[in-house]
Amino acid sequence: MALAQAAAPVAKRWRSAAGGALVAGGLILIGWSGWALLQPDAAPYGYQLVAEGGVERFPELGLERREDLTVRKFELRAEGIEGAAALAHVASRAGAAPVALAWKNQTAEPALAFDTRPADVVALAKAVAKHAPAGAPVLAWWDSSRQLKLLAGTAVLYDENLARPLLLPEGWRRARAAIEALEREFWQAPVQGEADRRFERFVDALVMETPAAVAALRELAGAGDAFVVVRLADAYRAGMLRPGRLGIGYRDFPRSIGPHSGIMSVKAWMKREGYESYAVEEQDEKTMRVYFLTDAASRGALIARMLPFSSSNPFTLEAPQLVHREGPYWVYMLPPSQR
Repeated sequence: MALAQAAAPVAKRWRSAAGGALVAGGLILIGWSGWALLQPDAAPYGYQLVAEGGVERFPELGLERREDLTVRKFELRAEGIEGAAALAHVASRAGAAPVALAWKNQTAEPALAFDTRPADVVALAKAVAKHAPAGAPVLAWWDSSRQLKLLAGTAVLYDENLARPLLLPEGWRRARAAIEALEREFWQAPVQGEADRRFERFVDALVMETPAAVAALRELAGAGDAFVVVRLADAYRAGMLRPGRLGIGYRDFPRSIGPHSGIMSVKAWMKREGYESYAVEEQDEKTMRVYFLTDAASRGALIARMLPFSSSNPFTLEAPQLVHREGPYWVYMLPPSQR
């Protein structure tokens, strides 16, 4: 798919999706190299271990020296693609499920996960450790929750690989059953349990309108200080899980020369498509990703109001209250419990 081709709105059809199915989870420690591609009825991709060692071996991650962590770097190798389709850095403690700290897509169409930059993750963990009182729960998407728990010891509601939504490039969808089986086994995704139920309630809250959304989040967090962390990719994934409540899509645009030419192209495209509310996220020096809401009703969803869409202003949102921004992440404090 061409880099600037539109990704269809979630509320209408599934396309150009990439998700958090591989952002965290347990790893099988035997037979890493080429594991998936050697299995019968295999998915059209596999993981190849290319490097392993202590934190000091991977300075690009920006991690402080920690003796308790082992880091592994993987290449995602896919049928019909020369070279790696994606790169992933994964950290873990002995005997514990690992957490992906970085994911970098190498192709025009994202495969399995949106890009996650390690510098952003590390900076977010430091900021949360600094600003959130010890033991204060942080509500975030399951992959971000696991990263915060690993790096900052943050209290989170779920510390498991919940592996959803599972987002597949169009050419892989015919192999969904094989891919789901690979994900469950390779990443040791747990059987659904209480963490899943809490996560579903979290997603429900994000797509509600305030104040019902805030009340639902507060009920999840319990009494006392509590925080919520979101990013634009979370809004897209929430739309994937709740398409009837949040209509959202994205499209990648080339970054044009000049301070305004790129945004003018975005606005012209939005007008032609009949969309009004959008938010821009820089991908790299050549590309910017534009997320757009597909209908007026979606503007009222709490997560749409917490993020920098053109129809919202996070800095003036009273509840929850913005307390910090770190790269693509927006950190909010929930209002006190009314009980």
